[in-house]
Amino acid sequence: MEKHVLIVEDNKIQMEMLKKIVQEVNPGAVVYTAEDVNKAYQILLENTIDVFLVDIILDTTKPGDISGIKLVENIRGISKYLFTPVLFVTSLEDTTNYAYTDLNCLGYVEKPFNPDIVKQLIERALNFATARNQDATFCFRKDGILYPIKVRDILYIESMNHVVTIHLVNEGTLTVPYKPCKNILEEIDTDCLIRCSRNVIVNKNHITCVDTANRYITLKGIEEQIEIGITYKKKVLAEFGL
Repeated sequence: MEKHVLIVEDNKIQMEMLKKIVQEVNPGAVVYTAEDVNKAYQILLENTIDVFLVDIILDTTKPGDISGIKLVENIRGISKYLFTPVLFVTSLEDTTNYAYTDLNCLGYVEKPFNPDIVKQLIERALNFATARNQDATFCFRKDGILYPIKVRDILYIESMNHVVTIHLVNEGTLTVPYKPCKNILEEIDTDCLIRCSRNVIVNKNHITCVDTANRYITLKGIEEQIEIGITYKKKVLAEFGL
């Protein structure tokens, strides 16, 4: 699924630098830019943003301006953005404690930028599951009937023995006609689901343990261990930034 990133920065040169770094990290990302709070509100309300990069000082004509912090305070008041990753971009070091504890910001980039640090933070932010992923609903078809299931309710999916079995968090299951895992992931199009073997897809938001030595995954609410295929080990670890 393509990521949507909003950069709120009053300095056009720095804005373009940040935009370039985001696109280097994720060439497929949709990057929105805003120079002021009003434009930022318009963008974030009309779209679903996956990552925010916000400069704390957005009006240099105002002494002590912290309009970027005020913006994020209001963003956190919107339910779908309650846990969306926020990266603050500023030179005000004394604001970091408040930003981390009260606003749950993911990181802090000090000006002038260190591109390597910014890239690391953006990679980490883009790896987070977002509201769009969590709220997505996919319709599975069986015998001409559509069964809508929220992505967050999927525990794992097995595609084997000529059928697809969807295991749900409420311990229920749904069996539908066979499709390869590759096709299932393309159709559902969400970062919450990851392929851990040739025949199994898991919801990474329900993972409680990844045993890399023995190559298995433990999921919430079930005792069964899900095997990680040898060729999928690196991909699984990469999903968690390892």
